[in-house]
Amino acid sequence: MLTNIFLVNISLLYFILRELIGKVNVQYLSLKKVTEMNQKQNKHMRMYMATQTVLDNHTMRWNTIPIMVTVKNQLDELIQRIEEKNEETDAASKGTTAQKETVRRGLAEKAASISGILQAYAAFNDDQVLAGKAKLIKSDLMTCRETDVEAAVRPVLSLARNLLPELADFMLTEAMVVETETSLDSFKTLIGQPRTIRNEAFSAMSMLEEMLDQVDQLLKQKMDKLMIRFEFTDQPFFEEYTRARVIVD
Repeated sequence: MLTNIFLVNISLLYFILRELIGKVNVQYLSLKKVTEMNQKQNKHMRMYMATQTVLDNHTMRWNTIPIMVTVKNQLDELIQRIEEKNEETDAASKGTTAQKETVRRGLAEKAASISGILQAYAAFNDDQVLAGKAKLIKSDLMTCRETDVEAAVRPVLSLARNLLPELADFMLTEAMVVETETSLDSFKTLIGQPRTIRNEAFSAMSMLEEMLDQVDQLLKQKMDKLMIRFEFTDQPFFEEYTRARVIVD
């Protein structure tokens, strides 16, 4: 009987571990795929810009051919759009992180100030229980988990509100409490934004991939064909263009 129970438990444990490992592997492969996609995009982008530079350096050799001017303008526009989309996504992520840190620092300072007033009031009234409940340290609020900030600050703000009439001599005002509550609400909002930004980043990556495909098609189907004439009339230019079109690992 005990042997059967033991075997059942072992089988159940094996099944659970297999499921967990499977999920971890899926997440790892998804992350790896995204990373590889970025590397691939960067390699292609370097090739596009090298090709663009070669064409820019030899403008006089092709700018009398209207169709080449049209295709070159399309190439320039696509490269610019790719750069703008990439910068836009990167700036949004960095901007939100910086804003969150600024709001958190302000919140920590305001909450610590209110905590200090409450602790002073507790000391004057020999209330050790209140002193313990009201204690907050700025550095703790800056280093704890983001999701733990509200749990630390909210009770102190409640204490301050309840004791407002008695704290007039300590210069604690309702405006100070409201301002701190507003900062806390702002911080809570910012905590949820990284997930949104990650989703936007994935969407932006898809758009980048589409634009990269457009550049590839433009070069392969049009510009490369237009450049064939120079293989026989201007070989140095043609060879430089051909070298620029190689994707370097």
